[in-house]
Amino acid sequence: MGGDIIRLNIDPSNRREQFRRTVIKGARIIFNDRRSTLSCRVRDMTDSGARLDLSTQQLLPHEFELQVTGNPVRRCGLRWAQGNFVGVSFLPDAV
Repeated sequence: MGGDIIRLNIDPSNRREQFRRTVIKGARIIFNDRRSTLSCRVRDMTDSGARLDLSTQQLLPHEFELQVTGNPVRRCGLRWAQGNFVGVSFLPDAV
C-alpha cells in the first residue's frame, strides 16, 4: 500500500466547504424596505448561501431578503457578482 495513489473525483471549480445542491427555483429579491422586488432563479444552494441567476445584470444592495418559492424569506448578504449571476450568503435573522 505504500505507493498507492488515491484519486478523488473532486471538481476544482467547486471550492466550497459545503455540498452545493443544484436547484432551479423561482425567487424574488426584496429590498428598499420591501418596496422593490426583482425576479430571479436560484441555480444552486448550500445551508449557508446560494447562487442566483438574474435575467440581466443588476445593481443590488449589499443586504436584501430572498423569497425562494416554497420557502420562508431569508436575509442575504451579497458576496460576489459576475455577469447575470450573483452569490449570496444567508444572514442570521434580526433579533
